[in-house]
Amino acid sequence: MKYAYWLSNIRGISKRKVRCLLQQGYHAIQIYEASEKELALMQFTEEEQTNIIESKKNWDVNKEWFSLMEKGIGFVSLEQEEYPKKLRMISNPPYSLYYIGKLPENNQKSVAIVGARTQSAYGSEVTEMLAKALSNHGVQVISGLAKGIDGDAHKGALQGSSDTFAVLGCGIDICYPKAHKYLYDKIVEKGGVLSEYPPQVPPKSTLFPTRNRIISGLSDCVVVMEAREKSGSLITADFAIEQGRDVYALPGRITDPLSAGCNRLIKQGAGIVQNVEDFIADLDIIYKTEYTQLDFYKNLLEKDELLVYSVTDFCPISLGMLIEKTNLPFQKVIEITSKLEQKGWIKEVFPNYYIKTIQK
Repeated sequence: MKYAYWLSNIRGISKRKVRCLLQQGYHAIQIYEASEKELALMQFTEEEQTNIIESKKNWDVNKEWFSLMEKGIGFVSLEQEEYPKKLRMISNPPYSLYYIGKLPENNQKSVAIVGARTQSAYGSEVTEMLAKALSNHGVQVISGLAKGIDGDAHKGALQGSSDTFAVLGCGIDICYPKAHKYLYDKIVEKGGVLSEYPPQVPPKSTLFPTRNRIISGLSDCVVVMEAREKSGSLITADFAIEQGRDVYALPGRITDPLSAGCNRLIKQGAGIVQNVEDFIADLDIIYKTEYTQLDFYKNLLEKDELLVYSVTDFCPISLGMLIEKTNLPFQKVIEITSKLEQKGWIKEVFPNYYIKTIQK
């Protein structure tokens, strides 16, 4: 693998050409040991030949390999059996992957959950619920560690029993965004973080669209939870379609910009996430219902509690609006919202704004 690691770090070498050479029976060690004449026969350009020769002079194969291992960073290339099988089957798989933690299991079902970086409270709630349910039913959850839906997907999956994996658009040793360092560390403990980019490569906007093909490539299907009309999540959906993966989307109101991309996907034929049970059934997983229809009487909500709860929704509603709609005194509404929040029926998403929660 140390020669594959060397090959992955030569600037200006087309990875597509490397994949073609692999298909012809060449390996990294043969490229390393090749003469200039042999490199020309492999159809490397003069510039590429120069880059290879200079790299051999400046790159200590053993030293660099052991240095990578000492950092606790794993490495795998298309030349190794350990390379993820699902990813190997796409048209343009990365030649190599860096990872911390572990790689996804080949024989375990995987679902990618992606979406907007500025998600709604509803999108956040449903994403976390879906990811947790999938994880509890043996499904690996794949996402990109970005702000918003990606982070919610990882959070939900970490509450379940299966692993979750984050694909980065930067070097594997860089947590981006920095605010997700806690998530990054937890994912390493229960799954892994992966990247096709060498360590210390900083995050760049140009790197994220290409990493999206890995998110979809590692998965059996892709779920877009919320997306604007022009969203990076739709790039992942496009890759999924090219790769023969199923695509699902969470429907939303036609007036909601965060649902425009999802609604368009559904119009184009994507599956609809209507509820967790149906979605998991579509994945051929035996599902024991964890989320039931709301039954206020069984849960013994008091009359005033039921009144306040009935006017909440999955979009934030202000305390003032609750008072106006219920016609209850200010202090009474404060008392009831506190009780409902303690019981898990509502959630305060920011000061004095509440949303209805999805009951378990």
